[in-house]
Amino acid sequence: MLAKQRMSLSCVAKPCRQAYHHNWNKCDRCILNLVRQYLMQTDENTSKFNEERQGLTQLKQVFDQLGAIIVTPDGQVQFMTQRGEQLLSRYFSLYDPHSLPELLQSWFKHQISLLISHNDVLCPRSPLYIEQAGKRLSVHIISQLVGEEYLVLLEEQELEPFSISSLQLLGLTKREAEVLFWVAKDKSNAAIAKVLGCSKGTVRKHLEHIHRKLDVQTRTAAVMVALKKLGLLNGLFVAIST
Repeated sequence: MLAKQRMSLSCVAKPCRQAYHHNWNKCDRCILNLVRQYLMQTDENTSKFNEERQGLTQLKQVFDQLGAIIVTPDGQVQFMTQRGEQLLSRYFSLYDPHSLPELLQSWFKHQISLLISHNDVLCPRSPLYIEQAGKRLSVHIISQLVGEEYLVLLEEQELEPFSISSLQLLGLTKREAEVLFWVAKDKSNAAIAKVLGCSKGTVRKHLEHIHRKLDVQTRTAAVMVALKKLGLLNGLFVAIST
């Protein structure tokens, strides 16, 4: 009799244990799925965060490399990167860190006055070029910030050697630059016309344009002014606002 009771209890308990283990495994799977989804979402968010942080870091590096200054319309400096300070101190021996140097401030105010007088949205304006010791400082007004503050970017570049592309930096067209390049090589109008595949009259017309743009009267003067503006003559400091 006792044996039968034990057998009966064993038979009842067995399905209960099976049901218990079955339910526990389902809960286990649910929990694991939730954890897996959470980890996947976390990884995705972390990846996006890392991408955004990397993008901001790269942007800051570019920003610092160019040199940036935030300026009010009256030329007062609100913020300046370390690179901006280095460039200003290199090209302007004496200046107030709270305001733009005199030359730079005059150019800046002139550009702002043009914007105001034309009631124009801010668009790329004529840059200021300052050349010194074989290098060129380019100054650009990029955009208007919140309120009445402007972003000014400074960039230093090595001057290119005397070439057709470097002559174009002086405001000459490609063909005008080609003509002046060959003039500097002591070629006659006839020889230049042969090289460029045009007539002598066309070469003369290009020279007229070159003389007017460089404000000179002769071929030799045109070459000398071009060399000076490109910073290829020793001891010369030239500021150009095109």
